[in-house]
Amino acid sequence: MELQGWILHCRAGYEPTLAAEATAAAQQVGVYGYCRAQEQSAYVIFHAPAGDAPAPPHLVFARAAAGLVEEFRGLPEGGRAEAIAAALPPGLGSATPWLEHPDSEEGRPLARFCRRFAGPLRQALECAGITTGDPQQRLRLLFPDSRHCLAGVATSDGWPGGIPRLRMPRSAPSRSVLKLEEALHRLVPTHEQPYPGERAVDLGAAPGGWTWLLRERGLSVTAIDNGPLAPELAEDPGVEHLRSDAFRFQPRGEVDWLVCDVVDRPQGITRLMSRWLRGGQARAAVFNLKLPMRRPLETVRTALEAIRDTGAGVHAAQLYHDREEITVYARRLASRNRS
Repeated sequence: MELQGWILHCRAGYEPTLAAEATAAAQQVGVYGYCRAQEQSAYVIFHAPAGDAPAPPHLVFARAAAGLVEEFRGLPEGGRAEAIAAALPPGLGSATPWLEHPDSEEGRPLARFCRRFAGPLRQALECAGITTGDPQQRLRLLFPDSRHCLAGVATSDGWPGGIPRLRMPRSAPSRSVLKLEEALHRLVPTHEQPYPGERAVDLGAAPGGWTWLLRERGLSVTAIDNGPLAPELAEDPGVEHLRSDAFRFQPRGEVDWLVCDVVDRPQGITRLMSRWLRGGQARAAVFNLKLPMRRPLETVRTALEAIRDTGAGVHAAQLYHDREEITVYARRLASRNRS
């Protein structure tokens, strides 16, 4: 099956950044095309005119991605499902199709349409034999409006639109817990997840959202912050709270996990994380890089290259729960396999 390009979801406002990243990634594998990107639309379409696009690569600024199969415009009000099913090739995937909408001011009201249209479209696709293919492949249909549809295919993991369905725990001290939870789901492989008995350091911990989640996972945590922790964490024997500056703190020996959500320039956080990783003070790290208003893609590339220079493997993304930042997972390569 030839792919015409890629369907890419992103945070509204980052369309130009994602378009530049996608174009550069395509050129690296010898595919030359162009992007359609409208400001604040929350999605980007990369077109490969020769129809030679590979499966979409991992892109930092893409929440979710699919290979573009077909685009439909001006769908008839009374026969949308049949028109889509008639134009798609059979056997695109047997996982349940996802109907998605852009995560934008204009796109969010389409959630109701997608819910109501899902049943009739699923039935039409099944009757046409569209969803009888690879069980590991999912048909994903993005609706910028109710008569415009972009049909793509992707592996069956992830979330519709790249938006995780995470619930805010009642006992968590701040919503930042969702950011770390999403990072662990999306960036950290199953065999590298935090597990009970490991030791962690949380830089810039207060009021303790990330410390709380690590304690829920059974880790002991040293929380570094001049500000106070939530009372239940301050009284937790598995938490050591040190009132210290994140940039000056020195750990006692190696820790399994370093997490950091300190508000600072990305260059400063990169140097701090590089010091811990290069010096063997942390086996793995999850941290945020606050993005500048100008040239965010160049800033991210420079930062990630610096982290790789420490000998760490790196995976990064702008998560749904991120705002003007990206989240990075880095693990020293020698620490990947646990005994």
